[in-house]
Amino acid sequence: MSAPDKKIVLNKLRQKYGCSLSTITGKQIMYQGVSGEKRIVVCTPYSKIHTIGKGWFDLTIKQVELLDDADISVLAVRLEDGNVYYVDFKELRKMITPDNQLVNSRVEIRMQEWVVDHLRGGQFHGVTSVDSSH
Repeated sequence: MSAPDKKIVLNKLRQKYGCSLSTITGKQIMYQGVSGEKRIVVCTPYSKIHTIGKGWFDLTIKQVELLDDADISVLAVRLEDGNVYYVDFKELRKMITPDNQLVNSRVEIRMQEWVVDHLRGGQFHGVTSVDSSH
């Protein structure tokens, strides 16, 4: 199985928020729009599910800044198993601590295995929906 296409994810979010979403210049997985006078930013990272059942994705410093600066921030995590987890980034941000991130000069946050595990296990209350119907 492969990860859902970004176009499918974006269409669902366009319907949900009633707005158009356009690519943020220079950012292949980042999109923006305006919904009810609120700026929305969407990030659509992808993660393989490795043989041990774990996965991860990186967020760059710039991606985190864009998500932090928006009124509505959605992380649409596309997994290799075909699922998409729609996460309120503002809620996830509250849980990001030095213990669960790796920081270097380019990557702000590496969402380590616990994040994907929590998303897949339904243990994170910031998940607004899970979509496996593509």
